[in-house]
Amino acid sequence: MVTILPSPALSRLPSPSPPGARHAGATALVCLPGAGASAGLFTGWEEDLPATIEAFAYEPPGHGLRTDEHPHTALDTLLADLMDAVRPHAGRPLALLGHSFGAVLAFELALRLEREGTPVSHLFPIAARAAAGRNGSPPQREPTDAELKSRLRALGGTPAPVLDSDELLQLLLPAVRADFALTDSYRHRPGSRLNCPVTAFAGADDTVVAWASVQAWGACTRGPFTAHLVPGGHFFPFSHRAARTDLLRTIAGALDRRPDTAPDRTDTPEHG
Repeated sequence: MVTILPSPALSRLPSPSPPGARHAGATALVCLPGAGASAGLFTGWEEDLPATIEAFAYEPPGHGLRTDEHPHTALDTLLADLMDAVRPHAGRPLALLGHSFGAVLAFELALRLEREGTPVSHLFPIAARAAAGRNGSPPQREPTDAELKSRLRALGGTPAPVLDSDELLQLLLPAVRADFALTDSYRHRPGSRLNCPVTAFAGADDTVVAWASVQAWGACTRGPFTAHLVPGGHFFPFSHRAARTDLLRTIAGALDRRPDTAPDRTDTPEHG
């Protein structure tokens, strides 16, 4: 079950800790889903997080609990919605996590937060091609429903019964169409880099995002960078409980590490 906060865009993942056990200075970990996905992707993650981390999942307009809204097709509009959702947590330690294109949104959000004077303690891209080097452009034409369905099938992650149901697809495709338009048109501004540490993760069997593309996140920050190559495919944290547990254990360790003990930046990412 997801508890809705005053902002309809951000849902707090219920803590398994007893009332009052959550650490007073807990880091807010804001999780962003990839193209076509909703906040429900992160259901259950709170079970593997310590009391020092409070997890939130972002629900984009047109997705999940916000299906009554139109999905955003402009990056600036979507980021404005994200900023409104995150600002109430700006006075506490704040970390961002994104899966696939959600990591690019997290990167752009972090840039805006830093410009406003709100430090981000860490960025965690999961199975995501780095923002640096992306040089997209608006598509020449709108893809057909059949093309979108084929692309979803190639990505994996969408249950076969959904892909095989015309009725369910018609509910899903408006948000998917908007998300893919954002993904395909995203263009990184050369020189745009964060100051916070970045720890990226890639699935060794990922056929969507290459390991080298995940390593390229090192060019997105002036801070320490680490990359982990782990077992699994593009949706490794969502398809295997053990993979999720290992991922969140590594993330918790990175967030609990004091700034003066952070690893030095290296050009050779870690495998783990």
